[in-house]
Amino acid sequence: MAGAARPARMSFPLPRPVEAGSRLAIVAPAGPFNEEAFCAGLGWLRERYEVTHRPDIFAKSGYLAGDDSRRLAELLEALADPAVDAIVCARGGFGTTRLIPGIGEGIVHGANKMVVGFSDITALHAIWAEAGVRSVHAPMVAALGRASEEIRHQWIDALEHPGKARAWDLSVLNPTDRETAGVLTGGNLAVLGALLGTPCQPRLSGRILFIEDVGERPYRVDRVLTSMKQAGLFDGLAGLIVGAFTEAEPGADGVTTEEVIAGHFTGAPFPVLTGFPAGHIDENVPIPFGAKARITGGRLEILPAGAVDLT
Repeated sequence: MAGAARPARMSFPLPRPVEAGSRLAIVAPAGPFNEEAFCAGLGWLRERYEVTHRPDIFAKSGYLAGDDSRRLAELLEALADPAVDAIVCARGGFGTTRLIPGIGEGIVHGANKMVVGFSDITALHAIWAEAGVRSVHAPMVAALGRASEEIRHQWIDALEHPGKARAWDLSVLNPTDRETAGVLTGGNLAVLGALLGTPCQPRLSGRILFIEDVGERPYRVDRVLTSMKQAGLFDGLAGLIVGAFTEAEPGADGVTTEEVIAGHFTGAPFPVLTGFPAGHIDENVPIPFGAKARITGGRLEILPAGAVDLT
């Protein structure tokens, strides 16, 4: 498989700082979006940050936010602009994987800017992980306008304090006394599956993987997990965190997504925690990808940057 020979990066330095007044570039690398929802989110962001976007961000080309050249140029401009401190995506949908050939790891590594988004933006999280740059799995502009104050607070905190310690108590799928640690990575399961065989196929050995999805029936979740397992992606995995799997009702056979996941990972040689409150849900908790994390029993901890040296 493409990229399988190289080990995963273990060094994720803190990214370019973001604080009140920082400049955020908004990009639309995937699908078009509701302009009213976008403007509501933009208005909230502008209460704290300087926010910029290209005039053609509202472009539509079928299910894409403009053609590939427009979307790629927009992203590369945001990476190259020395005045931009971080990049926030407008919406997911589909289309980000189409841009992979045009996004060099060296450009991402040199810029060291966080990208914020989830769902289809998992493709960018994968590129950022390859480049050794931190990113944030979190609500995008079109959702921030209606997000709760708590999620907005956590969104700002994740962006402005990427090295902060955090912790969640979750449900345990396979009880183990083993404590494990690794860099946190992952995203949308269907997109992770779509990266198999590409230069951005994730290298997960030694890492803690987060997964979520929406609109995928249980047998389709099974299909992706089976492909990833047979491709060796779970070999050496340090741990698995399962987020929300929404709109995933069972078919006539009655098999649930929870049963599919349990079938793959009960008895796994790494800890598996379920119930993380992130994904295609209203209270989509931000996750700091690239941070060092630890699993102890049913507790997931993000270790403070000052307490670990990954270099």
